[in-house]
Amino acid sequence: MKQFIPTFIGICLACFLLTFEMVNPSSGKINTYPNLPVPIAMEDILITSAGQAVESAVLKSIADNLNLESDYRPRALATDLYEYKSVVMIVGYSKNGLSQTLRNVKEEFHRAKELVQEAEKNSIPVILVDISGVLREDETTWGLLESIIPHTTYYIGLKNSKHSRDLRMLLKEHHVPTTLVNEIKEIEVPFNSAYR
Repeated sequence: MKQFIPTFIGICLACFLLTFEMVNPSSGKINTYPNLPVPIAMEDILITSAGQAVESAVLKSIADNLNLESDYRPRALATDLYEYKSVVMIVGYSKNGLSQTLRNVKEEFHRAKELVQEAEKNSIPVILVDISGVLREDETTWGLLESIIPHTTYYIGLKNSKHSRDLRMLLKEHHVPTTLVNEIKEIEVPFNSAYR
């Protein structure tokens, strides 16, 4: 009988850990989609940047390849939303990119947050894209993600991220449908699924 006690304790411990993982809301797991099952946004699209990273120009090229009606305005303001039916915001802080504007980091945060709040207020879908990768995984980019995600309709990002656990918890907390891709060239399908 004593020989079965370690086996019994091991089974009980395994059951406890499995149960704890299933009920633990902070496990960091989120529901991801290879692409959206139904469109959530319409054209005319405002493509803009949060942090002034150059990757936003890449997304404009993808939109053009998909024949989506879009304007690329990296410095767009909330007052510019009147002519658009959806917003695509590419997040990534670039010190060099921001130096080309007349804004500092604090003003860029304010501009990006005000824009997504105005979109949310007017029921304009916001698609947040984070494809900048490890080169832009700094605290400024993370701060932009934290301020924008609560107002996001759909998130597309790269699978490998320094902040992946915290990011997944934030997306889960705000119930944001998510698609994670391995590399930038895979973004076309989920991006298209948001519109068609």
